[in-house]
Parts: sequence; structure tokens; C-alpha cells
Amino acid sequence: MNRSEIEADQTAYRATEPSFLGRGIERLTNPLGSALAGVLPKSVVERIVKGLDKAAGMPALVSFNHNVADMDAARKTAFTIERTARAINASSGAAAGFGGAITAGADIPATIAVALRNIRDTGRAYGFVVEGEREQLFRLQILEIAALDNHAEKIERLDALEADINDDGSLNPVATKNVEPLVDQIVERISRALAFATFRRRAGMLVPVIGSAVGGFVNAQFQRDVSRAARFAFQARRLRQDA
Repeated sequence: MNRSEIEADQTAYRATEPSFLGRGIERLTNPLGSALAGVLPKSVVERIVKGLDKAAGMPALVSFNHNVADMDAARKTAFTIERTARAINASSGAAAGFGGAITAGADIPATIAVALRNIRDTGRAYGFVVEGEREQLFRLQILEIAALDNHAEKIERLDALEADINDDGSLNPVATKNVEPLVDQIVERISRALAFATFRRRAGMLVPVIGSAVGGFVNAQFQRDVSRAARFAFQARRLRQDA
């Protein structure tokens, strides 16, 4: 893809609304949402997100050795990462759905772990360093964007994310003393989005067998959203870097 095609891809992502099927499942399962939302407290989700993102040696979803300076090769690898993440998480969601509400709650850490590996690997595919507090903050910004169902909020977060990217593709530094409060703030929003949106969609898991289909679909859909957000974020950095 040339630069104009990538820019068009970026513009298309910004205009993308939450999928019709995703919203339809949420409406279908919403009456049971409050029951499942209580399976895993918000504070637990916060600890999971922070703990998994800081975990050293998270295994890569896909092994690759392409030239990261080649945008087409980077995008091809990013799509391979997406397919792998969707397949892995769909399987875990389907398995969790057979067990109803209890296993549905247990599937959340696995889903977040795959999402964070998805983001890390996508960053690597585009040639960006993935360690350090500032990079962690960037990854969490991506995860939050992927979890949002409100389009206006999504645009607001995308604007903030792009504003943090320097002309060379690096990230604006954040004073060390300010990193943790920013991480806390974003993790809080991620937790809220997962607790009140993703969990409602997972309410179908309260009914075994039917829940298996819902769980598999929702996990795959979420990983697709994560991949799209990650590609947008790292392509935004590459566009600045290659300008």
C-alpha cells in the first residue's frame, strides 16, 4: 500500500461504528447483563489488566522475521496476528460458554491476555519498541479504544492518541510521577468498558451451549476490534516516522 492508501485506511477506521452484529447481541443479552457483570468485580479487571501488561516474557502469538520497514509486509503480518488472536480467543470463549456464568468470568483474564499479546505483536510487526512505561501507556490506550462502544468517545480517544505521537513516530514523554496516575485512569476506563459492555454481551454464556456460540463470537469480535485499533495506532506512528 502507498501512503495515500494507508491514510485512507486510517480515515476509514475513524469512521467505523460498532458492528451491527455486536450491538445486536448486546441488545439480545442485555436483560441478563447485571447478573454476569457481577461475576468479576471491576477492581479485579483492573488488577488483571495491569498485571498482564507488565508480565515479562509474554509469548508471541506469531513468529515473524519480515523487514519491519516494509509497510506491506508489516500489515500482512499484522493481519496474521489478528487471525491467530481471533482463533485462540474464539476457542477459549466457546469452551467457557459451555460452563455458563462461572467459566464466563474465568475467560476474562484469558481474553485480556490475548488482547495485550495482540497489541504487543502488532507493535513489533511495525517495528516499534514495546517496553517501558510510556509504551505500556500507549498499549493501554489502544486497549481502551478497542473496548469502547461509543463512536464519539472513540474519536476523542483517537485524537488524544495521535496527539501523543511525535514527528519521528516516538511518543511524547510523560513525567515519571505522572505515568502511574495516567495508567490508573485508563485502566479504570478499560475496566468500566469491559464490565458494562463486554460482560453484557457475554450474558448469553449464562445459557450453556447457546453461550458457547455467543462466547466464541464475542471473543473473536473483540480481538478483531483490538487488532484494528492496534493497526491504526502503529500505522499512525509509521506515517509520522516516514513523512
